[in-house]
Order: sequence, then structure tokens, then C-alpha cells
Amino acid sequence: MDNFPEHISANLAVSKDYYSMDVIVNIERCKTDERFLGECLLANENLIWHSVHKYIGKPEVIVKNHCVEKDDILQLGRMGFIKAVKAFDTGRGVKFSSFAVTAIVREIRCFLRDSASIIRPTRTANELINKINRLEYEVGYLPSIPDIAIMLDEDEEKITKALQVGKGVKYLDEPVGTDVQQSQVITLLDVIDSGEGIEDGVIDKIYVDAVIESVKRKLSEKELNVLERRLQGFNQTQTADIEDVSQMRVSRIMRKVARLLESTQDKTEV
Repeated sequence: MDNFPEHISANLAVSKDYYSMDVIVNIERCKTDERFLGECLLANENLIWHSVHKYIGKPEVIVKNHCVEKDDILQLGRMGFIKAVKAFDTGRGVKFSSFAVTAIVREIRCFLRDSASIIRPTRTANELINKINRLEYEVGYLPSIPDIAIMLDEDEEKITKALQVGKGVKYLDEPVGTDVQQSQVITLLDVIDSGEGIEDGVIDKIYVDAVIESVKRKLSEKELNVLERRLQGFNQTQTADIEDVSQMRVSRIMRKVARLLESTQDKTEV
């Protein structure tokens, strides 16, 4: 960090070791003096970025691959630094920087790992998503990507990416359509568990593809075919006839799919 607040620069001018974490007294003071801890945090941000570069990767690559802001990485590194100060035993003779690097890297990696299954839009993408949502509200429908790009004076590729990451996570209990005969809302779990067919077009094709993609690696070819038939609207009897299996097996397969989907849902919930 090149530009420190004026009071920190003044203290460093008096002594370059004023905020040094190699000085045991400074570490002990950080444990009891929150203001001094904050100043040390700012004065030692180079340790955070050194840890990121050496053990995690280039910040710009992390931002691109994990949909986080550079500021988010810094805040996570600061949390790791603070945890290191609180946990550091000054009597063990270990160098603080070595101890802190581990805590900083762990904090950032845990966040990136835990957030990997959910797309998290960057601040810039969120702003664009909000603009698109306002535009849709104002005109009463969602225009085509080229039209949105013209209306918002944005690049079409950015619009496409914003629309992709702006789609919310789907859950098993969310409505996917309505049973016309019974005037009853249908959820995806109803579709999977029920032996009755549903009206054509109830399930959005993109959503169907996403459902299949989320579980297909854990299904055999026959099980995948059964799932596709059921999501296409065929009832249990029709699916059994088409795939030349018993209705009992169709039922077992759909229960297996339900368990897989429930497991996937649990992993995305915060």
C-alpha cells in the first residue's frame, strides 16, 4: 500500500518499525488496542497481497474466475490477518508473518471454496442487472439482447453475461407451472414425485436442461432417459412403456432423482 493515512505516515516517519509485526510489543498491543490493530492492518497490507500472489494466484485472475471484487479479496485477507493476531502466541518464537500468511490464505481459500457452487455477480454486473430489470419493468417485457445493448448503451457480450449470472438459484419448492384442471400450483418436486402428466410447456426448457445437467453424472443412461421422459410430460405408465421398464422401476428412478436434487439444493443454501 503506497498511500497511508497521514497519521500512519507520520508515525512511520518517526520509526519504520512503528507498525512492524516483527516487534513482539506491537503484536501484544494489537491484542488489546483495536485502534492500533487497525493501523497495523493498513500498514501491513503488503503482507496480504504477498500471500495472495504467492499462494492463491493473481488477483485479477481470482476476480475473473470466482466473480468477486478485488476489495472482497482484501477484506477477507484483513479478516485472516486479524484472526492471526488474536491467535498468535508471542512466546513460541515463531515469526508472525509466517503464521499470518497461513491464516490469510485459509480465510480467502475457504470463501472461494464455499462460494464456488453459486455464481456471485461482481458489483459492476449487479449494477447492469439492476438496469436491465428496471428496463424490463418500464417497457413491460424483456427486449432482445441487441435492443437492450442499444437502450442501455452497453456491449452485447456484457448484457449476455449479466443475464446469465443474474438468474436466481432454483429450488425444488418453487412454482414451475399450474395444473389447469385442478387450478393448483405445481412445483418441480411435484413433477418428479407425481405419476400424472402435466400440461405441455409447464416447465421452461432452460430449467429442464439445468435439472438434467445437475444430476446426469450420477445417473445411468436408462435412468437419464426416464428422467427426460418424465420432464417431457409423459406420465409413469407412458414412460415405462416407452423405455420398456416396469412402472415400479420408473418410480424408484424418480425417487433417486429427487434425493439427488434435494442434495444439490442443500449445498446451494446459505
